[in-house]
Amino acid sequence: MRAASGENRAAASTPTRRTEPVLCQLCGVANPDGLEHCRSCGHLLLVVSGVPQTEVDADDEILFEAQEQLDEHLLERITSLEEAIRKVGSTVSTFADRLGHLEHSLAVAHAGVENIANLLEEEGVVTRTEIADGWERTADRELTTRDLARRLRARVGRIMSHARHEGHATEEFSRKLMDLEPALLEGDITAVHDVLAELGKSDPRNDELWSFIGEAAFSTGESEIAESAFLRVLELRGPHFETLVYLGNSAADLRHWDQARDALERARVMVPESFLPDFALGGIELRRGNHHKAIHHLEASIAREEYPQALYLLGSCRLQLGESGRAITAFKRAIELDPGFEEAIDRLGAAYLHRGWIKLALATFRRLESLDPHRLRYRETVRLLADQPPKNLSIGATRLVERADHALAVGQSERALDLYEAAGREAPEEPALHATAALLASTLGRTRRAVALARQVLDDRPAGSAFAAAATAALLESLRLAGRPRAMRRVASAIYREGTDDFSHGIAAYELALVESELDGDLGRARALAREALETTPRELRSYPLAALAAIALRRGRLSEAHSYLERATESRQIVSPRPVGEAFAAALDLGGHPPTTTGPVFETGIDHELLTHVRRLSSLARDLARR
Repeated sequence: MRAASGENRAAASTPTRRTEPVLCQLCGVANPDGLEHCRSCGHLLLVVSGVPQTEVDADDEILFEAQEQLDEHLLERITSLEEAIRKVGSTVSTFADRLGHLEHSLAVAHAGVENIANLLEEEGVVTRTEIADGWERTADRELTTRDLARRLRARVGRIMSHARHEGHATEEFSRKLMDLEPALLEGDITAVHDVLAELGKSDPRNDELWSFIGEAAFSTGESEIAESAFLRVLELRGPHFETLVYLGNSAADLRHWDQARDALERARVMVPESFLPDFALGGIELRRGNHHKAIHHLEASIAREEYPQALYLLGSCRLQLGESGRAITAFKRAIELDPGFEEAIDRLGAAYLHRGWIKLALATFRRLESLDPHRLRYRETVRLLADQPPKNLSIGATRLVERADHALAVGQSERALDLYEAAGREAPEEPALHATAALLASTLGRTRRAVALARQVLDDRPAGSAFAAAATAALLESLRLAGRPRAMRRVASAIYREGTDDFSHGIAAYELALVESELDGDLGRARALAREALETTPRELRSYPLAALAAIALRRGRLSEAHSYLERATESRQIVSPRPVGEAFAAALDLGGHPPTTTGPVFETGIDHELLTHVRRLSSLARDLARR
């Protein structure tokens, strides 16, 4: 009994815990504790943690007051949200107005530039091609220098801090450092490198300064300076991921393969999750012809991050190994990530051809031609694929061509010429064989054979094809290099006047420009002809009229103009050797600014040698198509 009464007293002494009402945040109705959804509106109830579990008198007055407070709170929140939305709307409207003004300004500026371009072209000052090329080059240089200026601003404080710590922060050091950004924004790259070299001498242990010196050199193509600077950074700073990656790429550009691999392997160990080291290593192995090693690195890079260039290199390796199906997959993915990736589209077309999928290859090269209609490779490939399938060569002609290709590959050029001529006699209806033999004879200095073979092609009148232009180049180059410039001028003038093919017309204009300059003719006419050739010549061959314009500018005493054309010719095509013109330009500077009175050959290899590569590629493609 006592125990029972004790229990009753304990129960009576314990206060009864009253459950707290849960107010719905949507409608404000009080709900008993334990419900998950509001009994009135069905909205999910929100329970705020941290509310004291004490006894609350939940009478109607308290509930009404709590509901009023909740309503006021919700109203304030809604009002603040409405105000925020109004401000966002106002800001968006302001940006839309500014964007409209910007579009208007760009349209006006574009119209002005178009009008200036038309006037300059009509007056014969510059051509539209020159304007477009110059615009593109200037824009690229501007973007590069602005990016470097941005990086410099981020590092000036650290560079100065290190200089103060080492006691090198002199007034002259600070002034030179401050002068760097204006020089970058003005695009004076030479002055930037000079100032950076002086700063490096003033503070030789400033790792931040040397890091920027390396990045500036790397961005502007000064690989030797970049390699030296990044080696200095590693010496001062110790192993550093970005520096190792920069060093690996700089060393690879200089073909210092061991140093490049060592730096990139160290970078891969430091940051194994980065795709950059394996991507760079794959590129190095591909350049060295180690395709299986390249695939290993490129696949490792792509597993970390899908990068269009890595997929393009992987596809190139697969295609080189004959794995066209896997190559197509890689190229397609690269194009999905970057629809304007011209090189990947080109290689995709080649992979389709390797598989024998002619329609897909034709569609791919037509897409390329629309992207760059001035590219000889795309234009002639589309023409060849769109025409009737070429006839297959006889067994005898095919064997002769294969033997000729092998002889040319091992350096037996004279033997190759005899075999190409024999193949042409075996298949006299094939202009590709005669054009190849004519170009090869021209490059070997066999004038009579080159002229005879070129005339054989031109007599068949293969208008609109690369073979007609190849025969024109072989004919005119062989006459000019044989020391018969006047005969060449007569022939070139006839082709220039009567030719209906823009390609052949451009070749004739280029050759006339050279001979007018060599014969001390009208330099103004020579310049006009070279510029006309620049307009009509395919992109792969534009370096030749550009170099001719440089030679003509030198003869006219316009050194800065000659320098500009030489830069563009060098950028346009690596096969052109501007060294003879460059040496003449340097000699002019040594003589106090007076240009030389005569000019030697503009090229180490002529336009006939360049066209030989394209004609052989087209001939090989035609034979492959004929076999399918």
